Amino acid sequence: MNLIKRKPKDKKTLSDIILIISFFIVILVPVLFMNFKRNQVSYIDNRKLLEIEDIFREGKVFENIKSYVDDRIGFRTKIVDLYSEAMDSLFHEITHPRYEYGREDFIMSKAEENEFNPEFMDIYADFIKGFQDYCNERNIKFLYAVEPRKELIYPEYITKGFNYENIDIEYFIELLKEKEINYLNNVETLKEAKEEGVEEALNKLYLDGKTTENGEIDYNDINSNLLFDQKYDARHWNEAGAIIGISTIIDRLSLLDNRVDKFNLSNYKVEEYINETLVASNFKIDEKTNHFNLINDNSIYIEDLEDEIVRHESFRNFTHYKNSENEDAPRILIFAGSYFDNKEKFITESFSEVMKIHNYRNVIDYEYYINIFNPDIVLFESTEYTHFNFYFPDNDMKNKIHMKSLEYFMNNKGIKEENFVTITKVNKYGEDLTNFSVEIQSNEDFFAYAYINNRALDCKVKEADNKRFVEFSIMTSEIKNIDSFDLYFVSQDKYRYQRHQINLE
Repeated sequence: MNLIKRKPKDKKTLSDIILIISFFIVILVPVLFMNFKRNQVSYIDNRKLLEIEDIFREGKVFENIKSYVDDRIGFRTKIVDLYSEAMDSLFHEITHPRYEYGREDFIMSKAEENEFNPEFMDIYADFIKGFQDYCNERNIKFLYAVEPRKELIYPEYITKGFNYENIDIEYFIELLKEKEINYLNNVETLKEAKEEGVEEALNKLYLDGKTTENGEIDYNDINSNLLFDQKYDARHWNEAGAIIGISTIIDRLSLLDNRVDKFNLSNYKVEEYINETLVASNFKIDEKTNHFNLINDNSIYIEDLEDEIVRHESFRNFTHYKNSENEDAPRILIFAGSYFDNKEKFITESFSEVMKIHNYRNVIDYEYYINIFNPDIVLFESTEYTHFNFYFPDNDMKNKIHMKSLEYFMNNKGIKEENFVTITKVNKYGEDLTNFSVEIQSNEDFFAYAYINNRALDCKVKEADNKRFVEFSIMTSEIKNIDSFDLYFVSQDKYRYQRHQINLE
């Protein structure tokens, strides 16, 4: 009998097995720890994560599956952070999807091709004009303000090999002029402040004369002469830039309504602040900047409506402040993007009440918010790099009906009263905000208004389940002491109207 001597296990084979097992562990563990929770927001991407039902939308199933896994893979944030640190240390390269190094270590938005889109600009400008006319017909003051990206103010620091052309903004500004829109171009405001010097520009805002004992200007508190931080935030102005831009807006608003108090930098104390990481990122930096904080904050944050105000699911920022020390000042409703996030402290002292709604998509339904807050002034703000369909849907803007006021129709001498709408049911719900849904029957198209407390609210006419409804929302406190209100229906030919009295139980 012949015996075959077996060779001992090869050490290389054993190491290969360990390597394969390790490889599968590295792959499987993140999968096992995938995040399946709903309503999750990515801190590093500053956006809402894809939901499971989103996979089957828009006919891009395989692409959406990949995006879903990429979004929710276990330890994603840690992996991205480690990779970012390694790439910066080894190659001086930022791997964040939004940022890159420019000249002299300035961190800028990642360079991308900027396509000139005049069609969108025309639609957007027409929407703003319609919005302005809507407000003016209701004796609401209106101002539109456009803000600049960092590259427009500091083009000398753009990534080598790229130039940023601002054809869009130049074309857009011309449209605003042609349509006689009351606008403020803060691109020019910040360019002028840069040329003048940030310290000098800020000094003009010390209305109480911040000086030394010798009567000279005291600049010692300010350690940055930039309108955008060198590193911290490539897409938004710093607090010095925000002060200069927002104070210029307030100046313009004070020309529209002299009850608006001028911005006074003497109300603020300057504090040195260290930016430790990039915004919406764990990418480490160590950068000094300035924060300006109110010495006496007279505003009170109002939380009552936070859970009841309707907003787009992806753009939900909402803030509401009342200033008990300035009750005679006007009330302002602001539609603003992220440039105004955490900047309300530069606004609240000039008004009796400040309501701020995330502008993206929500601004299309401006009647809803104006009904609720009944402002004296509306400010609509946007940043030039957000001027495209994702943030401001062009079809929605193009098809927007800017309703004429009830007063406009009732002043028509030829209008007559006639019955063409039947009310079948009145539904209402809500706590601090009361939402009315009035079921109606009619074979005609019409405009609808609710007349409450000597003001007219614009209603939406909707269809659902083969039924028609007239809907609007109002503060519950506004109807607390009334027994009834009137609904007005105006025919589309503008020559007939109908009034219904709605009794409140």
